[in-house]
This record gives sequence, structure tokens and C-alpha cells, in this order.
Amino acid sequence: MSIRIVTDSTADLPAEVASQHQIEVVPLGVLFGDEELRDGIDISAETFFTRLQNESQLPTTSQPSAGAFREVYERLAADGATEILSIHVSGKLSGTLEAARQGASGLDVHVIHVDSQIASLALGIGVVAVSQAVERGATLDEARDLAEDQFRRTHCFFVLDTLEYLRRGGRIGNARAALGTLLKVKPILAFRDGEVVDAGRARTRAKAFEEALRLAAEFRPIEQMMVVDTTTPNDVEYVADRLRNIAPEATMVTGMIGPTVGVHAGPGAVGFAVVSAPAPDSSPPADG
Repeated sequence: MSIRIVTDSTADLPAEVASQHQIEVVPLGVLFGDEELRDGIDISAETFFTRLQNESQLPTTSQPSAGAFREVYERLAADGATEILSIHVSGKLSGTLEAARQGASGLDVHVIHVDSQIASLALGIGVVAVSQAVERGATLDEARDLAEDQFRRTHCFFVLDTLEYLRRGGRIGNARAALGTLLKVKPILAFRDGEVVDAGRARTRAKAFEEALRLAAEFRPIEQMMVVDTTTPNDVEYVADRLRNIAPEATMVTGMIGPTVGVHAGPGAVGFAVVSAPAPDSSPPADG
């Protein structure tokens, strides 16, 4: 059996990491007016945020087509894959997962889909963990179970400069965005059951980070952590250092939010996630 892993570009995986672990990344589209660019292929994160801050018209995003997924699945099967695990951004935030399911319909190769219920590098580090498990010999079912378990233990937080980009992208209501602007607060958001929810708000960016870090600390013991940003790399260093103080033994990954997620997060956004350690196995040891 040969198992291949597929994800989408909302995972914000660096190309070299995806290549190292033979992870196939299906790009979403970013549209500046009539110009459609493939996330991570036609436009980089750095170029995207430069344009985002200078264009008068805000960009939008488009999910991959079912045909795009079908082409990937068929190509992997032709290359020798007998099973595919396809892991994607929350189905409540994007139609990407449904397109992936439609793209697998009727194929000879066996495809299992996983809804991560999250996005960005928090999704990406889960995909890498699954790929490493497959490299060590995990079966398809074991890899799916590992993915679902890790995503259940992943807790994500975002500190934004403004809710305006989420509002324009339809990911948050007009009233909530207007209230945040009126009060001049820095919103703290989290993923819950696959949706973006309020986790708190603070008067200053520094206080927003402190509150988000306090919330993250509640999930100790922690085994993995990640931090990403859109346009403020110094904030990544600050948050990463603070997280290391919370969980010194946990592994740390840092990166940059990509174009697709960046459309909704906007400039000045910082996100981080902690993966809590699994509960100790309470089952009795086997006899013998």
C-alpha cells in the first residue's frame, strides 16, 4: 500500500516542507478584480500583503474546483498511490472540503477526507504530523485517527488589528465589526467547532496578546506550538518567546499567513496555536 497526503493552501505550508514530506497542496484562488492568482503559486505571501495594503479594491478568494481535486487524485494514483488522505480547512469556513469530496467521487483510488475545523499553519503542522506517521508505517485509518485526534487537541487564537477584513469576507457580522471599530479594541478570535468566534477583546495590542497567551496557557501540558503573522514579524518573535516560557519542552514552528487566510485576517494579524498533550493512557497494560 502507498499512502499520499493532500491538503490545501490554507495550511500555509512552506513549499520546501510540503516537498520534503511529499504533501500535495491544492491552491485556492485569490482574486484582485478579474485577476485570479493561485495561492502560493502565482502569488507569494509577501507580494500579496504588499498589494493588499496598496490596492483600492479588496481581494476575494475562490475555492478549488472539484475537477482540480480530481486531477490531483488521479495523478497521485497514476504515480502509484493506492490510498489518499485529504485534509482540509474547516468546512464551515470554505467549500474546499466539499469540492475535495466531489472530486474523489467514482475514483478507483481510496480517498478519506478529514475536516480539520481550523486553518493556517495550525492545519499545516497537523498535516506534517500525519505525513510523518505515514512515513513511519501508519495505515490509512491510523493516519486519519491521528489527524482527527491532533485537531481536537489544537487550540488557535488570532489577534487582529481590525475586524473589517473578516466582515468584508463574510466571516463575521456587520454589527460585531462595527462594535469593535467603535470601541477601538483589538479583537481576540479563536476557532470553535470549525467557526471563528470571539475569545475576548482588549484596549491595546499588547493587552490582547497577554489575554490570548493566558487563554493558551490553560491548555497545558502542551506538546506543539506555532506562530504566524501577516505583516509584523517582530510580533512573531515576541509571541514565540512568551509561548516558550509557558511550555519550554514543546516544539515550536513559525511562519507567515498566506494569501487566502490573509484576505480575511488583514495586515497586522498574528495567530498562534497550541497542541495540548494527549491524555495519559489509562488502560491497563496487556498481560504477558
